[in-house]
Amino acid sequence: MLRGIVIGTGWAGEGYVTALRQADVDVVALCGRSPEPAHAMGVRLGIADVRTDWRSAIDDLTPDLVVVATPAEPHCGMVEYAAERGAHVACEKPLGRNADEGRRMLTAVEGAGVKHAYGTTTRYAPGLPQARALIVDGGIGEVQELEVVDHFGMSPLHPYSWIHSLHLGGGLLFNAYTHFLAQSQYVTGGVARSATGRTERGVAEVPVGRPVHDFREWDPIDPAEAAAGEWRENDADLSATVITGLELPDGREVPALFRVSAFTGARAPGYLAVYGSTGTLHLEGQPWFNHLQHFIADDNRWVDVAIPTVDDPIQSGWNQLVAHLVADIQGTDDSEYPTFRDGYAANLLIDQVRAADGAAGAPFADARHSATVH
Repeated sequence: MLRGIVIGTGWAGEGYVTALRQADVDVVALCGRSPEPAHAMGVRLGIADVRTDWRSAIDDLTPDLVVVATPAEPHCGMVEYAAERGAHVACEKPLGRNADEGRRMLTAVEGAGVKHAYGTTTRYAPGLPQARALIVDGGIGEVQELEVVDHFGMSPLHPYSWIHSLHLGGGLLFNAYTHFLAQSQYVTGGVARSATGRTERGVAEVPVGRPVHDFREWDPIDPAEAAAGEWRENDADLSATVITGLELPDGREVPALFRVSAFTGARAPGYLAVYGSTGTLHLEGQPWFNHLQHFIADDNRWVDVAIPTVDDPIQSGWNQLVAHLVADIQGTDDSEYPTFRDGYAANLLIDQVRAADGAAGAPFADARHSATVH
């Protein structure tokens, strides 16, 4: 039985523990930066060895596999440390905060000869395999273009967290574009070669509330409490528009448009659409999708395509990524799955967008006003 350590005690940390156990990996330790939530998760998940020093856990327990399920700031050091000690590594997106960090992590795992997985788990969303099969079978003719759109409709009074700090790995290029890119490349079989775009911060400041360790518990602050309390600067891109050049298996390059915004709402759910010469595929309910439609141009009609029903698609994504990684480690399966090469490539593209944009742009909303008027 393989032995694993999970670093991170938020939603992703719990998801990876569950996924590792489903893959018959013995989770021998859980590591978190804050003792109280880390020990609480350890009790809930039945893990006796809970530490705030992840280095000591790796050194003492010599695990076969280390999962890095934290925000991006410490990823590089954790991955390099684990790889140097011979552990296979899975790391949440984004891989690094820039291409230099991504390259260092890729070099570390490849130099150590260990397996590596990159946590863009929405690439396993229900509906994507059916959409990919339709494209491969010529169901929409030649792919012409692709677009992914999602508006989260968040409140500007969600309390400050790492998501509001680029230094910590926040923003939507790191945490949404990475997913959309993985989905788009998987469904088309293409490879993203270039990117440009612009970003906005959305809001200049956000209220400070209690620390958030699990985004399932991340709720807006009461307006009166927010108005009377501390506020902190948001320097992260919480709105982004990216145009990516996607090279398809036939050698053609087509445009892929990605539009995502944290604070604006939309009438329709988020979607991924692939437009072809003879039809269109429309996956609705981004990022996990619950509806796939196929437009057939010759008949001028939309046809519903059945996709699997998954009780918990978020956990299913973690489960499938870990299952592929573990099978690869054990030599029982060589199925394609996201690796650090994909993570490094995403870092390169995000750096291109930031270079074109200069920096996260001016805010388009005043969160303090939202608190005051209530």
